[in-house]
Amino acid sequence: PTAAFVFLFLLLYGARNAPIAVVVLLAFPILLESVISGINAIPQLLLMAARIDGVNPLITAIKIKIPLASSHILLGVLNSFALSFKTEIMAEIITGSTGVGLGSAIRLYRNEDPSDLTPIFAITLIAIVTILLFDLLSHLGKRYIAPGGNKN
Repeated sequence: PTAAFVFLFLLLYGARNAPIAVVVLLAFPILLESVISGINAIPQLLLMAARIDGVNPLITAIKIKIPLASSHILLGVLNSFALSFKTEIMAEIITGSTGVGLGSAIRLYRNEDPSDLTPIFAITLIAIVTILLFDLLSHLGKRYIAPGGNKN
């Protein structure tokens, strides 16, 4: 449960750093999996040819692995962004001390004038549109960027 991690990191890292720690905890496995799946999708014959030709492993990573895995990595970034964005807003609302995000703005307006919900609805609408945009980009990316996807 994400909220439990927020409270745990609130104790460990303090209110200012807890949202960042929770986002890193949630986004890192998604990004790591996308990098691993991208590297595993590289044809082994290509890597063997580079090894036979005596290409330095660092050059192999820079010139072969990263470019060929980039579509998987981009999809991982898109997938993790929407989740991270939602989590960051929730963590900021709970901790209320980062001072710069949408969650902090929601908390500020809620504490400032609880009867005026207009700014809270406006901020929430901005968050929903942003999350929907990144979800749409993620679905389009899966369809058009991912290897084997429908490119027509």
